[in-house]
Amino acid sequence: MNGQEFATAVQYELPIIVIVCDNASYGTIRMHQEREYPGRVIATALVSPDFAAYARSFGGVGLTVEATEDFPEAFRSVQSCGKPAIIHLKIDPEAATPTMTLARIRALAADKSAPLRQTTASDADG
Repeated sequence: MNGQEFATAVQYELPIIVIVCDNASYGTIRMHQEREYPGRVIATALVSPDFAAYARSFGGVGLTVEATEDFPEAFRSVQSCGKPAIIHLKIDPEAATPTMTLARIRALAADKSAPLRQTTASDADG
């Protein structure tokens, strides 16, 4: 979905709900960088707009959710409002996946590559 589609939803009073999951990064690329080159990342941080304000600027409903426990209430609120809505769900950039953090990926990658970095010429000679 893009901005024009949200504008169309407002124009035709279509009560759609858009959930923008925003971790302020190119998360998958960052995860791969951390896995392959622990601690050496580049160009993955993003500065996101205020998507809730964006929705309101079109005449829709815009809410921002920063805590998991606040999501159900926000969702119920937009379900019952009868207008197009955007919920801007801010996610911790550290949460790479639902079960893995960037710190854990970095640690696993460092542990995995540690023996390779510690090998010396005398080790190879046996």
